[in-house]
Amino acid sequence: MEMELNKETLKNQRDSRAWSQTQLAEVSGLSLRTIQRIEKTGVASQESAKSLAAVYECSITELVTKGFSSQMEDSFSFRNMSVKAKVIHLSVLLPVLSIALYLLWTGHNSTAWVSLLRDSIFSSSISEDRLDKISFLILVLVVGLPSLIPGFIYEYYQGVYKRQHG
Repeated sequence: MEMELNKETLKNQRDSRAWSQTQLAEVSGLSLRTIQRIEKTGVASQESAKSLAAVYECSITELVTKGFSSQMEDSFSFRNMSVKAKVIHLSVLLPVLSIALYLLWTGHNSTAWVSLLRDSIFSSSISEDRLDKISFLILVLVVGLPSLIPGFIYEYYQGVYKRQHG
């Protein structure tokens, strides 16, 4: 049965040990040609994948190509984002959220929807202090999360561009 392995992970594992493909072939018991083919195509038999996992002292699942959802999760992880995407996040988030919070705290009519939403979800028997905190959280979620979208869009298109060009 053929398995699709992550070519980048395979190369990183070999490079981290400063091994050549020839050295990896000797250590793993696979032929040099097999190592070259696996690193080029990412396709390996189950036995070859087991050999590589044993040599790299990891599980086969760590070598298997990530599914689309895992790749999307990794690319949309704030920790893995580029500095430019983080700057975009903050440059949109901070002013938008600051203005929204200012309007909420001054009781401006444009934030009346926050109170309506809060009152429709939560009991009126909750203390005024807690209701204010709930309003704050609603505003942060409803205004803050969408303002992160431009950074994600930038990061997504950078990833698409990198895959297409290189």
